[in-house]
Amino acid sequence: MTDINNVASEGESSDSVTNYRVLRKRNYPYVYIWIVYYAWVVVFTTWWTASPLIQSTYGVDARNMLHSVNLISSAVFVFVLKREWFITAARAGSVLIVSGMAVFLLSKNPAVNLFSSALTGIFLGFVNISILIPFVLVLNNTEKFYAVVGSNILINVLSILKEEYNDLYFKNTAGAVITFAMLIAGLIAVVLFKEEDAQVNEPSKAEMPSRVYMTLVINCIFTVLCKGIAKGMLNSASLTTSMPVMNIYYAGGLVGCLLYFIVYKRTEKGIQLSWNITFGSITMGFLCYSFISGIEGLIGAFSVFLGIGSTMGMINMYYILGVIGKKYHSMKYVRMSILFIGICGGLAGVVLGNLVYEVNAFNVSVISSIASAGVMMLFLMFSPLLSETYYSDEWAGDSQKIEVDNEHLQMFRKYNLSKRETEVCKLLLEGYTLRQISAIMSIAYPTVNTYCTSLYRKLSINSRTELFILFKDYPIKSRSH
Repeated sequence: MTDINNVASEGESSDSVTNYRVLRKRNYPYVYIWIVYYAWVVVFTTWWTASPLIQSTYGVDARNMLHSVNLISSAVFVFVLKREWFITAARAGSVLIVSGMAVFLLSKNPAVNLFSSALTGIFLGFVNISILIPFVLVLNNTEKFYAVVGSNILINVLSILKEEYNDLYFKNTAGAVITFAMLIAGLIAVVLFKEEDAQVNEPSKAEMPSRVYMTLVINCIFTVLCKGIAKGMLNSASLTTSMPVMNIYYAGGLVGCLLYFIVYKRTEKGIQLSWNITFGSITMGFLCYSFISGIEGLIGAFSVFLGIGSTMGMINMYYILGVIGKKYHSMKYVRMSILFIGICGGLAGVVLGNLVYEVNAFNVSVISSIASAGVMMLFLMFSPLLSETYYSDEWAGDSQKIEVDNEHLQMFRKYNLSKRETEVCKLLLEGYTLRQISAIMSIAYPTVNTYCTSLYRKLSINSRTELFILFKDYPIKSRSH
C-alpha cells in the first residue's frame, strides 16, 4: 500500500484533499463503482433527472416506482448491513439487480414490469448501502472527494447526452441496451473488492459532539427544496419555453463541479464556502423564477443557478457524510444521514415536486419559489451559526485533508487536555508561535499563554523541546509550514 505521507512529499508537498497523487490503486474499484453505478442510478432510475420533454426508457410509472422503492430500501438496509457483510452483499445484490433489469427489459407485460421495478428498487437499495460502507470506512478523503465529484460530472454529461440524443439512442431497444450495458459496466467492479476491507478493525474514535447532527437537518431541507420543489419548477418551466432548459440546468451542474473543486483547491474553508455558494445559487434561481412571466430569459438564469446549487449541494452532502462517518467511525451518523436524505428529504421532495409540476399553475409555482427563497435567505442570515456548527469540531479541518486524523488522538486524550488545550498543543507541534496561534484561533495572546501553561503542567514539561520529545510520533507532515 502506498504511504500517503511519502506520496504527498513527492513533487507538490501538500496534505490538501485535492492532491490526486494519494489515490491508491487498491481502492480504484470502490471509487469506480461509486462514479459509474451511482451515476447510472441517478440518471436512469430517479425522478430527480426525469424530464417532461422526453420519454424515459422505463416509463413514468416504473421510474417513480424504482426511485421510491430505492430510497426506502436504502433507508432500511443501512440499518441492517454490517461492514463485514458488504462484499457478499454487493456481489449478491449486483446479480439480483441485473436479473431484475433483464426481466423488466424483456417482458412486455406492464404488470410484470411494474413488479420487477419494485424488486429491482429493493436490490438497488441493497447495493447502495453495500458500496456506501467502503466509501465511508475504507476510502481516504481524497478518494471520497474524487468519487463524488466524478460521479456528478458523469451524471450531468450523461443527462445532456440523454436530452440531445433521446430520439436516436435512449428510446425503446437502443435505450435498453445502452442503460443495461452501463449498469453491468458499473457493477463489474464488485469482483475486485478486497476481502480484507470487510474485516472489522476498530480504530481510535473521536467523541462526536451532538451539534454534528445539525448537518442532517441542513441536508434534509436542501433535498426537499432543491431536489423536490425546485425540480418540479424546472420541469414546469421546460414546458413553457423553447429554451433547452434541461441542458442549461445540467451545464450549470458541470459548472458546479468545477466550482467545488476550485473551492477545495484554493481555500481553507471548503465546507463553508461551498454551502454558501449552494444556498446563494439556489436563492438566486428561485428569485429569477419569480419574475419569468415578465422576462422569459430569466428561465435560463433560473436553470443555471439551480444546476450549480443542486450539484454542489449533492456533492457536499455525500462527501461530508463520508468524512464524518469515518472521523467518528459512526454508523449511527451514516444511518441517520441516509434516513434524512432518502426518506425525509427524498420522498418528501418527490411528493412536493410532483405536486408543483402536476398542478402546473403559475401562481402555485411563484408562491413556492418565494417561500423556498425565503428559507434559503434564512440559511444565509444564520450563516454565522452554521459556520460555528461546521468549524467548531475537528472533522471540519479534516475535510480539507487527505485523511481524517484519528490515529493520534489517544496520545492527547490520555493527558485529559481540554479541547482548546489540545488545539494549542497541536499548533505548537506544527511550529507556530504563541502570537501566530492567537491569530489562528482568534483569541487573545494572554489566553493562549494560559492554555500553554496549563497544558505544560498537565504534560509535566517545561519547554517546547520537551513537547516535541514527548510527542515524537506526531505526524511530521503537520510541522512543515
